[in-house]
Amino acid sequence: MSEHSDENDGDASDTSRRTFMKAAGVATTASAVGAGTGAAAADDDDDDGDEDGRDDRVEALLDDLTLEQKVGQMTQVAVGSFDPEPDGSNVPDSFGVDTVGEYFSELGVGSILSGGAAPPSFDAQTVVEGVNALQEYNVEQSDHGIPFLYGVDATHGNGLLEGATVFPQRMNMGATRNPALVEEAERHTSDSTASMGAHWTFAPTTDLQRDPRWGRFFEGISEDPKLEGDFSRARTRGLEDDDRLTSCVKHFAAYSIPNNGNDRAPASTSLRDLRTNVLPPYREALKAEPGTVMVNSGAVNGKPAHASHWLLTRLLRDHYGFEGLVVSDYDDLHRLVTNHDYVPDFRAGTREAINAGVDMYMIGNGGSAPGPVQFVETVVSLVEDGEIPEERIDEAVRNVLELKVDLGLFEAPTVDESRIGGVLGGARETSEEMARQSLVLLENAEETLPLSGDESVLLAGPGVDGDGNNTRALMQHGGWTLGWQGPSNGGPYPRQRLLSDELEARVGSLTHVPTYYDNSTWWAGQGTGENQQSDENGDFAFTDEQESAMRSAAPDADVVVLVLGEGSHNEGFGDRDELVLDESQQRLVDVVAEETDGETPVVGVVLAGSPRGSAETYDELDALLFAGQPGSDGGAAIAEALVGEYNPSGKLAFSWPRNPGTPVGTTPVQYYRYPPTSTGATDNTPLYRFGHGLSYTDFEYGEPSLSASGVDPSETDEVTLNVDVTNVGDRAGDHVVEVFDTQSYGSVLQPLRRLLGYDRVSLEPGETATVDLSLDLAALAVVPGDLLGLAPKVVEAGDYELTVGDDGPTTTLTVDSTGSTDDHDRFPVGGGPGKGHGPGGNGKGGNGKGREGDGDGDDEPDMDDVLDLLREVTGSS
Repeated sequence: MSEHSDENDGDASDTSRRTFMKAAGVATTASAVGAGTGAAAADDDDDDGDEDGRDDRVEALLDDLTLEQKVGQMTQVAVGSFDPEPDGSNVPDSFGVDTVGEYFSELGVGSILSGGAAPPSFDAQTVVEGVNALQEYNVEQSDHGIPFLYGVDATHGNGLLEGATVFPQRMNMGATRNPALVEEAERHTSDSTASMGAHWTFAPTTDLQRDPRWGRFFEGISEDPKLEGDFSRARTRGLEDDDRLTSCVKHFAAYSIPNNGNDRAPASTSLRDLRTNVLPPYREALKAEPGTVMVNSGAVNGKPAHASHWLLTRLLRDHYGFEGLVVSDYDDLHRLVTNHDYVPDFRAGTREAINAGVDMYMIGNGGSAPGPVQFVETVVSLVEDGEIPEERIDEAVRNVLELKVDLGLFEAPTVDESRIGGVLGGARETSEEMARQSLVLLENAEETLPLSGDESVLLAGPGVDGDGNNTRALMQHGGWTLGWQGPSNGGPYPRQRLLSDELEARVGSLTHVPTYYDNSTWWAGQGTGENQQSDENGDFAFTDEQESAMRSAAPDADVVVLVLGEGSHNEGFGDRDELVLDESQQRLVDVVAEETDGETPVVGVVLAGSPRGSAETYDELDALLFAGQPGSDGGAAIAEALVGEYNPSGKLAFSWPRNPGTPVGTTPVQYYRYPPTSTGATDNTPLYRFGHGLSYTDFEYGEPSLSASGVDPSETDEVTLNVDVTNVGDRAGDHVVEVFDTQSYGSVLQPLRRLLGYDRVSLEPGETATVDLSLDLAALAVVPGDLLGLAPKVVEAGDYELTVGDDGPTTTLTVDSTGSTDDHDRFPVGGGPGKGHGPGGNGKGGNGKGREGDGDGDDEPDMDDVLDLLREVTGSS
């Protein structure tokens, strides 16, 4: 989802709710709900579908709804309060009513949302009672009694309620290389979010981590298409686990590769890059059958995603076979005017978006953007004027209603209000294990870590709480956590275990000297045009008093632990031009280096949603642990790793830039990019490359072997690599085994490295285990041919050098003949709309008889086919 434009007061009392329901004459029990037309239709189970697979209940409603009511179902509105008599601040000016309830009784809106991970209250019971009250009012007071969908941003656990378990951020998830563990976590997210009365979470984010300047970098799993796809598929399965909750694959597509690193900026890429790297993760997530997809807020190759019929209909629906609901991002039909300067007015943007394939418009709760009344009136006018076919409206509303049927909302519109109490704050073991496995040990000179546990430790830095520094663990959680930009100073907070407490319990003595951090700068200038955060995503300081305390304490410490990083942030407020640590933190490191004079070990712990820090700073540290944003149990996981109760095993899922102070010339540096990496004096190799991660023990590999030395990709989509792994050190540990393609040749440039497979293994000292890794041949696929990139995507014949680990043993895989690992994985680049691309997509291009990219059926892509493609995407005849 996108930005949340209001802070909320969190006051929605049970008294006001009951008063409202009594005044409205509405029963307050779930059993009293459901007397409307929609409920009656839903209770008719004699015949719930026709031979075309359509639900008769849905079709009956479609026949009965007026055009205005249909468009109401396509409307989603942000609700900032459950109070029945708000002051109007959370109701768009264009609506002009005094009660939230009139969204339903007057407009019949199909959905509401609480944006920015900030529901009207952070108290669980208040939220569930407030949602039930609105649903009861809606079903009783709207013409057809159609339940609404309630959407929220439960993006890394149910990070919407005080005391909830929040899991490590998405960036951390990729470091675990353990999609099964992440899926287990998302099952808890599904249960917890459904228990609070929500039906829809705007997750998973399925965008590649390519540019660390982007403010949403922490939301990505990895820069690698295979990892991103594997985890996104697992996350979608987990989030769909509860029958009352649906997921939302986002942001379709190519949102995370903005030209300038700024949020919502346009992306310029090639069809070859889209097909090879950017689109595959979305397709993998779609295989888990999410109920919804959210559209990219930006533009791709000059076309806003919300206005792209090719992207939302030809590709998503016809080719990938997606049958669910497509929702816009926050106010993004309006942004076709204000952000993209693509159309002259809201009417034109609305026409383009709905005709392109947007089913529901997500509307913010205030500001200058058109509200729900204007949206409904605009769409009705467009239909009446023949600019949007009513069949397209019916298609969109059908998708909305079918989702509500699938979620069981007609049968049970409300949720058991006692359910949330037994779920909130759960999944602790899963949270702990994910936090542990996500820790990446970047440096460990002379075995500085682990500590013995007997040391006198000096703990300092902005990432820990202290007297007079009431930020607690903000940097531990990051954005989308009880607030859009993360928790507010002073709370409330999710369930959390703090490093200062956990480390104090594990060492001889702890002296704590915090430094200053405040995360409110993103909001301070709201509405003034001065609300962009600093590059550090917060306000940091190292005062004279703090420096004096550090200089006094450092000489007496056995070891110094500095918690460094960046402030919690989100979206455009998190965009940055540089990735160095802020000056106060650099000064902190310098002061410690001066006072310890190289005699006392100095350990850095980085809490950040991006690769923060430079080699110059880190050279002053003896050990460096990247903790990312590890969530509720991050403090315990970090403390365990520092004292050796846990042996770090995480692997970077992105590449860490070497020159973070000058990112324009040195980012992105994703590991699978084409050679050359540098053509002059600039070193464009990463400081820490993809897959980097140290351990307190050492592992060695035997010689790898393949289940088949030669394969035909048209007959099999994987091959098994076997390799012995031995723990040759004196500590038990987990090890992530990865296999890369490190040398290959073909008709187009080959990446420097490509990840084909990975697995985790736990080994005692001296233990050897044989690891069997399934290698995904699809990771070797390329789009051959010349510049346009229209040819079928294939694995080309040839020899591929496979390397185990960073620079481990190699073996050769021979692909005997060129072929595709998926005969159905064709691409809709030839022919016009409706020519061989029906629902489900046969993907054969044009008339369905030719090869991909062959629009005229002569089995050979040629210039006529290119012209067909250009006519289609430009809308010319």
